[in-house]
Amino acid sequence: MKLRCLLMIVLLASAAMAQEAARPVVSTKARLMNARTIFITHSGGSIPNDIIDEAFHGWGRYRVVNRREDADMVVSIEGVLANSGFEVSGGGPGGTRREIVVNGAVTNIRLFIRDARDGAVLWAGRELPKSTHKGDSREDREVEASLRLFRSFREYIEPEPKP
Repeated sequence: MKLRCLLMIVLLASAAMAQEAARPVVSTKARLMNARTIFITHSGGSIPNDIIDEAFHGWGRYRVVNRREDADMVVSIEGVLANSGFEVSGGGPGGTRREIVVNGAVTNIRLFIRDARDGAVLWAGRELPKSTHKGDSREDREVEASLRLFRSFREYIEPEPKP
């Protein structure tokens, strides 16, 4: 009886392994190239989120959908904000009130492209807004860094032909 159970387990495991081996292995680049729809998520600073979101909408390679369930890929845009806030204190009827005020500067912009079905990261990139541009505002530097990041993903998918 034990031998029969063991034999049955081995046969089932062999069948499962054969099925898994029969599935073609698809590269991450092929998964990115074959995707047709994306769902975009945002966090952090608004400039990188707005710029990269608009760039995906304008590109036309992928159709942006409103529900994660309808997407082939999930695009996560993260504009990491500086942790350089300060505290404001004041007295009141209930005691001391403390509030953290953050200056809103984006220090790091990250872009993750994940498979919507299994969550696998298919592409990831990061850009830091440059800190020393004469005459450029903080917002200009965030826009430039956001566009560099988007362009690096686009170049990965659609490389520019070499002259």
